[in-house]
Amino acid sequence: MGFKSFMDSKVKKMDWLDVGMVKWSCIAFGVLLVMLFPALLDINIYYVLALAVVLAIRPAYRVYFKK
Repeated sequence: MGFKSFMDSKVKKMDWLDVGMVKWSCIAFGVLLVMLFPALLDINIYYVLALAVVLAIRPAYRVYFKK
């Protein structure tokens, strides 16, 4: 069993509440990073926006266009 199949089997056990909690823990981790490294706030907003768009392409494609 490879790492990908191992993680797929674990993710399939999660429900909507678990996914929501993972999202909020990522947000809390981001806030923690900004609190520890305030220089992160100096990053240009357009770089962050571009990164968000690039990271959203594959999930959006899989949700809306892949059958």
